[in-house]
Amino acid sequence: MSEVDATIQPAEAAQAPEAVEETPQAPEAAAPEPATEEQPKEEPATEKPAEAAEKNIIKTTAQIDQQNHRNNVKFDPSTRKDVDDPEAIRKQVEFYFGDWNFPQDKFMWESCEGTTNKAMPISKIHSFKRMRVFQPYSAVVAALRDSKFLVVEGEEGKEVIKRKVPYKPMAENRAKAEAATVYVKGFGDENPDTQFDLESFFAQYGEIKGLKLRRTPEGLFKGSVFVTFPDEDAAKKFIALEPAPKYKEHDLKIMSKKEYCDEKSELIRQGKLEPSSQSSRKFFEGRDPSNAKKGYRGKDGSGPRDRDDWKKRRDHDQKQGFQGGRGGRGRGRGGRGRGFGRGGRDNGGRDRERREGRGEERKADFKEAAAGDDKQRRETNNMRSAQPRIQSTAEEAPAANGKRSREDDGSGEGAPAAKKVDSKETPAAEA
Repeated sequence: MSEVDATIQPAEAAQAPEAVEETPQAPEAAAPEPATEEQPKEEPATEKPAEAAEKNIIKTTAQIDQQNHRNNVKFDPSTRKDVDDPEAIRKQVEFYFGDWNFPQDKFMWESCEGTTNKAMPISKIHSFKRMRVFQPYSAVVAALRDSKFLVVEGEEGKEVIKRKVPYKPMAENRAKAEAATVYVKGFGDENPDTQFDLESFFAQYGEIKGLKLRRTPEGLFKGSVFVTFPDEDAAKKFIALEPAPKYKEHDLKIMSKKEYCDEKSELIRQGKLEPSSQSSRKFFEGRDPSNAKKGYRGKDGSGPRDRDDWKKRRDHDQKQGFQGGRGGRGRGRGGRGRGFGRGGRDNGGRDRERREGRGEERKADFKEAAAGDDKQRRETNNMRSAQPRIQSTAEEAPAANGKRSREDDGSGEGAPAAKKVDSKETPAAEA
């Protein structure tokens, strides 16, 4: 077994240092994957009687440690000796940045900011559990400088690495990976070397892009894997092998991932299998369905939402006098209205302030403002009533046209004479 064949690991094993370890999952399956596959009561439903009689599959016997889930994962790369094989080093790091692992590895995606292709410190990658067997650090840097897929930059001791060509999301990427993935069951319980052993086992049948050990929500190995080949044709070729592959002289259950998911969906439909309580949708290309209930959003529908964003909008609206088309429930324009007119923020704002305990304070402000307005109106009326009223003492006589002449609009003695305006006589209407 060459060191190269034993270095590729799936996304769940591509972990960062202990403080930031992640366990990214495989791409979304075509149907939910039940976590109860290995339970004895379900085994008769997963295989036909004829198949069960022919196959001699290794069963899993390990029990889930509910107290400490870390004990359920037996993988331990520290059991391997330190090596400095440059080909093995390049193959492992290129796997981390490769098109299969990178979009579904949350730690790698966020560290490199996805398609931005931000360079990542080599020292960080060297701290991964799987990478610690490669020593010394200078040998890792030297091996990566010869990579045709990655580029190394930075001064000595602070080297960083990134893809030469940034990852480009494509709609068919996920579908192609799904079509090239095969479900294989019959590997028994996990031991510290199981990951390496299975990688070497599948390597004898050709190139593989990724190998994912399937686990329960508590991390216990189910005895089955998803192995991804370069393309769908390679996957079909492996499924059709004659004689069928065996593991340690034991039979294996082999089928495409799609067939496996369809089989489980049918068992669930028939009521023979309880569906998994966990969603089959996993992190992919920056979208994390597990954060959907936490207000997750951002550009392209991903990224965390600012939980204080509504406060900023509220402060802005208050400064603008609740103008500009926004509105909640109440008077005014904008938004859905309840009460007077369409939308507005009056009633909605009052309801909110009442809920926050500021209703009485605002009511007192309204009363004070109203009292001030009443006082101002009274003072204005008093000033108007105190002004002297000028009345005419001349006898009013009706004018010829039924109106008072402007001379009679005088104000009394001492008042300036009214300005006279010439007027033309209106010709009498012809009979």
